[in-house]
Amino acid sequence: VFLVHHPDLEEEFVAAKVIMNEDFDMNEWNTAGILSQDRSQISPFIVRNILAKQFDKMTVILMEYSNLGTLFDLIKTQKDIPIPMIRVIMRQILQGLSYIHSKGIIHRDIKGGNILMHSPTGSGRVILKIADFGEMKNAQNDPQKSLIMSQRGTNAYMAPDLFLANANNVTKADSKV
Repeated sequence: VFLVHHPDLEEEFVAAKVIMNEDFDMNEWNTAGILSQDRSQISPFIVRNILAKQFDKMTVILMEYSNLGTLFDLIKTQKDIPIPMIRVIMRQILQGLSYIHSKGIIHRDIKGGNILMHSPTGSGRVILKIADFGEMKNAQNDPQKSLIMSQRGTNAYMAPDLFLANANNVTKADSKV
């Protein structure tokens, strides 16, 4: 991922992710696009995809830039996070997830490395943004709900019922969208 300036965009800087065309998932792009359709209603707690441009062998995805690293970085460097800060962190993550779920989408890979932190210039505030739409699926497009009942995500951060693949457990984590 690169930090770039694009003269045609209103944002001063954007993040540019460069991937090989065979790794570009149009379904992932379309699902993420559902979250960015109406800019007046978009959640500030979601990293917004701006555009994707395909070249001969690569695709460049421009997305909203977050300037403070990830929640994982914060947890790794700050051993004792104050309770009031934890409350703010959880509230923002849950508001982001609520927005995602309101659109009928399931993230399926929430972890510290997929939560970006951004401080708008001069604001003195930190906003957490959910990123990495690679495992996200649109539950409304799957009448049998098989997408939600599959085991996906990062094992270390997976809900126990998914990780253990308990045959008796019919309802999986994040399935009540």
